[in-house]
Amino acid sequence: MIAATPAVNPKAMAPSTDGCLAILELLGQNQQGMTLTDICRELGLTKNMAFRILNDMASREYVVRSEPDKRYFLGGKLLQLGVPRAGDRNLVDEAAPEVRALRDECDESVGLLVPIGGEAVLVYFQPSRQPIRTIYDIGVRIPLHSNAPGKIFLAFGEREERRRRMKMQALRRFNPRTIVDPKELERHLAEARAKGYTIDRAEEIEGCHCVAAPVYDPENRLVAAVVITGPSERIPEDKFDPLGRMAVEAAARISARLRK
Repeated sequence: MIAATPAVNPKAMAPSTDGCLAILELLGQNQQGMTLTDICRELGLTKNMAFRILNDMASREYVVRSEPDKRYFLGGKLLQLGVPRAGDRNLVDEAAPEVRALRDECDESVGLLVPIGGEAVLVYFQPSRQPIRTIYDIGVRIPLHSNAPGKIFLAFGEREERRRRMKMQALRRFNPRTIVDPKELERHLAEARAKGYTIDRAEEIEGCHCVAAPVYDPENRLVAAVVITGPSERIPEDKFDPLGRMAVEAAARISARLRK
């Protein structure tokens, strides 16, 4: 059960902490980066305070600055904090070789996603080398009901965790193929559990099909999803099964690496 968020007393907030969080949120909304002047104008901070906060965050890799135009971007530290670990092993470090190998095997884009709240977040991605391909930014967040990697976290793992995540879904309809009826979705997820992988028939993004498989840690807890994604012309439904089995095998290899 999630504890209620305590009431916030604005008078008790530390200005530097408030400024730090405001800058992180602002940079998250502006992936093209922002200058110090831009940040100060948007947030009403003095240049001295904003520079000190940015300097401290840069020293810890929460933000990075591009030297040519002196624009600030979110760093990789925040993403690293959200990536599950198996003992002392970093999930992305262990999964990366298998994700690259799977990309080379299937010749389509392959990604690794982890569950955060009621969403899935992309933490590693290898794009296809084909001219027409699907590409996603690291850190992109997606709902769970309308795509193959998200469905992994509704179909696999502990039953109570699956139920908790399902309750968090708004079941938004993206197009006529999106499954928004709870009973139909449950039947779909049961079929996925029987096969060992999930599928997406362009249920969120037009013209994009994908399949995904679950990754487990040494305690057999569901920690990630491996997804193969590409244009529906190259991944028709009759390719779901062979690609699904490829994803399952790659996910099993990642799980095995986490147990070493």
